[in-house]
Amino acid sequence: MISPPFYRLMGSHYNGIHLGLCYIASVLNKKGYDTKIYNADFLDSVTYSNQKELFDNFDVYIKILNDPAQPVWQEVADMIRKASPEYIGIQMYTGTFKSAQMVASIAKSLNPEVKIVVGGTHPSLDPLGTIKCEHYDYVIRGEGEYTFTEILEGKDRGGIKGLTFRDDNGKIVSNPPRDFIDDLDSLPFPARDRLFNGNGNTDTGAIITGRGCPFQCSYCASPELSNKKTRYRSVENVLSELEFMTKRLNISLVRFQDDTFTLNKSRTSEICEGILRKGLAFQWVCDTRVDRIDRELLKLMKRAGCIRVKIGVESGSDEILKKVRKGVTVERIRRGVGVIKEAGIPLTIYLMIGFPGETDEDVKKTIRFAREIDADYNSLSVVAPYYGTGIYKNLVKDGFEFAKNNWEYFFHQSRAMIMNTKISRQVIDEFFGLNERNKERV
Repeated sequence: MISPPFYRLMGSHYNGIHLGLCYIASVLNKKGYDTKIYNADFLDSVTYSNQKELFDNFDVYIKILNDPAQPVWQEVADMIRKASPEYIGIQMYTGTFKSAQMVASIAKSLNPEVKIVVGGTHPSLDPLGTIKCEHYDYVIRGEGEYTFTEILEGKDRGGIKGLTFRDDNGKIVSNPPRDFIDDLDSLPFPARDRLFNGNGNTDTGAIITGRGCPFQCSYCASPELSNKKTRYRSVENVLSELEFMTKRLNISLVRFQDDTFTLNKSRTSEICEGILRKGLAFQWVCDTRVDRIDRELLKLMKRAGCIRVKIGVESGSDEILKKVRKGVTVERIRRGVGVIKEAGIPLTIYLMIGFPGETDEDVKKTIRFAREIDADYNSLSVVAPYYGTGIYKNLVKDGFEFAKNNWEYFFHQSRAMIMNTKISRQVIDEFFGLNERNKERV
């Protein structure tokens, strides 16, 4: 299993584990297949570029991405040669579209018989565009645990749900979709022990307690991927994994990677109470929404070890928030932030620039609102109309033509995504200047 390089191509890196690959690996290992995970974005360092540096280094990214002589690609070749796999699974999202192709090309050059299976957000939403890459043998749509298993078991490919492939005549075939996994407790814990590289500074503390998102934010692909359906693991199953992580793996910092950890507030309370009841000593961070928290829950979260809450503010303009179907107003965000600060929990806020129709004044409202909130960390992004999002669909509907062979530019710190010419360079620089207000990142 390979997660292609991305941040390394622009002078940084990503040392977190990829839970999707770890879940697939755990299922395959349980079936007797020897599965390893290679994070090609790993560097043995704890120093990361800030967001403005990523924005400024995007041209470097494009140069390295298209140069197979770069050391990172030599490392990929060495790792594949060392593992000598029969199958390679590649995780891909829109920004790593070209990087994933490069990995597949290297793999096929080393062994033309190796089978390449690609999955992830972009392949799930654009399987026909993805399978056109000559190096890919299979595209998995949606959750990959059981689809990948059936490929390895040799099941007739025409009968594997959730699979797109080329038949013997070169015709693209898309089988019917696979149902979502409703019983998430049936899955083994993610295979954190199958990492092929980077055991030193790898952040293995990620966990996800449910899948899916019921909201309709037009800049996010999650509603399309999950069909706005949310599924949960049982509280006891979550607590068992937390106990395993903290007591067996000695993990002291846990990152809940649910889209909205407090979506079901009573369930979140049960998890927190379970952490306290079991005496699990660790710190943790989570993402949530201002309309899914309250004073009592935040107090309990802090007692249970929460050291940071991350919320999506996105914009300081009510007009923009309404257009992107955020579902909250500036005033509602202001009240929610107040409750978080009252609880004494450090705060990260997500902010975005470049929404269709956004003006200099809209961005200035966002900048003023961010300064008013005075969060401990401002996470800054450029609106990237990822395939399948509401923004992407609206742009296509309005006649905007994307260069389909340039998916590598689709990233939320990419200069090329500033497609809104109404926003001046001065205001863009002022927006990214919010990065200078950041305190310690967690």
